[in-house]
Amino acid sequence: MSTDLAEPPAAAGLDGAPSARSSLPNDAPVGLYRPVTTDRGAGRWLRSVVGVKEDILDWVPEERPRYTRLGAIVLNTGLMAGLSLVVALSSVTNGAWWALLPVGLLWAYMILTFDGWLISSTHGVQRTSKLALFLPRIVISLLLGAAIAEPLVLWVFQPSVHNEIDEYRKSAVEDYESKLRSCNPAFGAVSADPSCRGFQLTIKDSPGAIETRLASETSLLDRTTEQVAAMDRHYAQLDRVARAECTGATGPGLTGVPGVGGECRRNREKADQYRLDVRLDQRHAELNALEASVVDLTAKLAQARQVAGRQVSDAIAAKVREKRENLADVGLLDEIHALERLTDTSTVIAVAGWVLRLLLIAIDCLPVLSKMMGGTTCYDTLVTRQLESAKRLHSKHVHLYERQDSVNLDILAQRAERKLRNKTDAMDTEERVERAVRRKQRAEQIDRLAAELEGRDRHTVGAHS
Repeated sequence: MSTDLAEPPAAAGLDGAPSARSSLPNDAPVGLYRPVTTDRGAGRWLRSVVGVKEDILDWVPEERPRYTRLGAIVLNTGLMAGLSLVVALSSVTNGAWWALLPVGLLWAYMILTFDGWLISSTHGVQRTSKLALFLPRIVISLLLGAAIAEPLVLWVFQPSVHNEIDEYRKSAVEDYESKLRSCNPAFGAVSADPSCRGFQLTIKDSPGAIETRLASETSLLDRTTEQVAAMDRHYAQLDRVARAECTGATGPGLTGVPGVGGECRRNREKADQYRLDVRLDQRHAELNALEASVVDLTAKLAQARQVAGRQVSDAIAAKVREKRENLADVGLLDEIHALERLTDTSTVIAVAGWVLRLLLIAIDCLPVLSKMMGGTTCYDTLVTRQLESAKRLHSKHVHLYERQDSVNLDILAQRAERKLRNKTDAMDTEERVERAVRRKQRAEQIDRLAAELEGRDRHTVGAHS
């Protein structure tokens, strides 16, 4: 029920101060000590955070400290949430922390409002089980706690986390540089290794064309050398036979007659004809040209590889510098991954991290947990009674207004019916008058016609007489 009425005066003690309940006699009226004087201190604001009605709490002032501390817990949770957001944003934006205070205060206010609703919605004697009432609120608090706790955990381990990030990124840059060098040899060749996909560099003066031409020239030189060598051996054999025949040497196919005879000239012509047919001198010239070209291409390839080596080295240096610049900023995800790597390498860090994380989550869940563990208070009972009284009063007010509206509508309906009857009676009377007038008019008309007929008959009889 409403307690907005004027407060009864408190009973004064010998010193003029309001008497405490224990100092009053047992038969003292209730109004002397209940409700007590309304609290105007800072605790009133803390209690308003969790939706406490001061006019109801004035009847049970013993529970003021409970709800004051409950409001302080909710306030602490909101401040912790604001601090968590400031820490998270400072790691993302790398800006001054004081510039993020407005955003942190806004987030703290939102969490404060939300936690306050979680608590205020549980005031009163609940008709449902505690599990059904508090489980959804605990789940929401756990989710909020997990989101709030992680930046604070990273903040606590910040020095170790940043050292891990620096070492990890240094190793990543070194591995990246090593991969680039293995996939891009200093002489400018292109690696065919499938694992090098995405690591191959494109340079301006690649020696690939020279290498291809040198390989082609070398292959041609090898084939030409073999062919010319075979021709030289065959020609040398023919030349030996001709000289042996001309000198008179003995052997298979030789006449043994010295001097330039028929066989001597024939063998010499055969050797000379072979030399002309296979163009042996021209083939030797071509072979010399190929050897010179290979030597020249080899020198050009060495020079091109030297230039390509410098270009590859410069390109790798540029890529490594770009990679290092891309890894300059430290974000929230980088810190999370760094902490995860630290926990994988150290059981102590893993245990400490989870203990701190669970502690922060428990702190965020503390408003709901404290309300759940506190059980039903006398304030809850009074709230329920006032709510039930409000429902009864509202029901009576609605019934009263309904009755008033029904009476007004009934009166209007009766007036409408009476008006209808009056108009109907007036219409009936008017109709009866009209009928009477018509009957009278018809009677007068009949009398007039009858008189006229009677006069006409008398006139006719007189004429016959």
